[in-house]
Amino acid sequence: MAKKPANKSQIEYKGPNTISKSTSSGSVGKLLFVFAILGGLLAFYVYKVVTTPPDLPKYDVNNWWGPYPIDQQKDVSIRPFKIEFSDVIVNDLRERLMHRRPFVPPLEGTGFDYGFNSNFLGQVLHYWENKYNFKDRQNFFNKFDHYKTNIQGLDIHYIHVKPKVSADIEVLPLLMLHGWPGSIREFYELIPKLTTPRPGDNFVFEIIAPSLPGFGYSQSPARKGFGPVETAVLMSNLMKRVGRTQYYIQGGDFGHVIGSTMATLFPEQILGFHTNMPVNTSPVAMFYLWLGSLWPSMLVEHEVQDRVYPLREHVARLLQETGYLHLQATKPDTLGISLTDSPAGLAAYILEKFSTWTNPEFINASDGRLLDKFQLTHLLDNVMMYWAPNSIATSIRTYAEIFSTRTLTMRLDDIPTDVPTWGIKFKHELLFFPDCLLRLKYKNYLHSTMVEEGGHFAAFEMPDVMAKDIFEAVKTFREFHGNERTPSPKDKRIKTIYDFTVKDLSGKEIKLEKYKGYVVLIVNVASQCGLTDTNYKQLNELYEKYSDKGLRILAFPCNQFGGQEPGSAEEIFKFISNRGVKFDIFEKISVNGENAHPLWQFLKNSQSGMIGDFIKWNFSKFLVDRNGVPVDRFAPTVSPLDLESYLVKYL
Repeated sequence: MAKKPANKSQIEYKGPNTISKSTSSGSVGKLLFVFAILGGLLAFYVYKVVTTPPDLPKYDVNNWWGPYPIDQQKDVSIRPFKIEFSDVIVNDLRERLMHRRPFVPPLEGTGFDYGFNSNFLGQVLHYWENKYNFKDRQNFFNKFDHYKTNIQGLDIHYIHVKPKVSADIEVLPLLMLHGWPGSIREFYELIPKLTTPRPGDNFVFEIIAPSLPGFGYSQSPARKGFGPVETAVLMSNLMKRVGRTQYYIQGGDFGHVIGSTMATLFPEQILGFHTNMPVNTSPVAMFYLWLGSLWPSMLVEHEVQDRVYPLREHVARLLQETGYLHLQATKPDTLGISLTDSPAGLAAYILEKFSTWTNPEFINASDGRLLDKFQLTHLLDNVMMYWAPNSIATSIRTYAEIFSTRTLTMRLDDIPTDVPTWGIKFKHELLFFPDCLLRLKYKNYLHSTMVEEGGHFAAFEMPDVMAKDIFEAVKTFREFHGNERTPSPKDKRIKTIYDFTVKDLSGKEIKLEKYKGYVVLIVNVASQCGLTDTNYKQLNELYEKYSDKGLRILAFPCNQFGGQEPGSAEEIFKFISNRGVKFDIFEKISVNGENAHPLWQFLKNSQSGMIGDFIKWNFSKFLVDRNGVPVDRFAPTVSPLDLESYLVKYL
């Protein structure tokens, strides 16, 4: 018979090298708990670092960028200037074109997919050598007044056009900033449209259009470190030199980068910023853009989703079109030497961008369909702005400065600006950012104009569209600042919902003043959403429970999320009748995008969401106190009955 253990200790003892199972599990659990805490703290730290705007970068408004020694007798004069294509320049150019080496023929069946098609390049260069009228084009360039002035050691070239108008027309200063591989030539068809009065508008523009430092006839910095901040400072000093302390800015490409930086550094000077390349490349915006590929309707309206999603297709296009960027950001002078010595190489390098950046489909044509959108003379005008002043090498150095570690660590797109901003988005622009991501940077981003054609060189390609949009933008900027005012959802004077009028399901206008003194819950609704049953049921319960205490619920049908409110007003009325809805239902509206109802624009501006102002889905909720002021916002996933603890604070 087996002998029983003498006592309990004999049962529990497992030997000196054995750890009990319960002890092991407890230790692992504690370690996992500690790691979870540390991981959470690390995640919170990263979130705070990424989402906390950095300080404004330091800058010196008098920093000297010219060659040393510094001129102690600084020349602040403004000198008239003429563009000249001298015989020496023209004869040298023709000589190089005449004696160029034969080009390797293109592969069979290729268009511009291997770069500029060498067969078509021969035609372009023949025209440049034999048919491009240099004297005539020189006179064309000089039809506007040109000047030079020395700013911080650099001779800066600019066009200055002062319109002659009657006394009842106001003249507004507009700084126009070009990009690469563009130049001031892009603005020549646009300028007359901006300096001529338009029916219904009582203002025109005084144009100041500089060649950026290192571009065209503007002197290049003599040393490293001249990035966007330094360019913005110099442009600000230029505007002061010409006597303008407050003005508007228009820019695309580098013009956008510099204009955006000026709006960030000098908001008191910039009355409004119009951009034809509205982008926000901050880490937060880029993360949301990637996140949107999983749920596109979260960020962008269905009608324009193809401009950014599927993201992989647009990234593939960017990879194809931005190989030049890496070269110019890392080895600009090597590339510059090649292009400086060969007019054929320069023309091919620049004009290839005017093909595929205007429309990606042009890549399949043997002539790049360049002449579908532009005249060859005009394209060569732009090339001459690099060849004649020998500025291609200095212009592409700009990329090395913009993408330097020093500039990137400034995180300029992470620093918000209050300057009112307006974007125009052309169909084939290289980058597309939804408005909600632009508002992370531009707190008063007022509007996006969507254009169903056009590309990167908008002022050159579609000057009529650009001119109209600039007038509309500045008209809105003036309203924003209080001139010729009309109510705007971005208007800082609007504090309550009582300033707005909405329409009920029958189309009758309802002034929200009728809700004065009530606590109001405003929600966007849909009849075919997975959240519909719960939200309608609980909204009814809330209304029945608190309506006699001063609660009112305003529901706005919206079809922007998954097409889940497709019905007519009659169908929506039948739907809510069947559900016994007792709260107020209004006309179907948009809550996101350029057609968003002004009330909802105001609500979004007043109460930002966790990942941007935009409405994420059906059944987003805004709580408004008895004074008409939005005081809280709740996500679609927050059930109405979960709001009771918030409601009782205001009822």
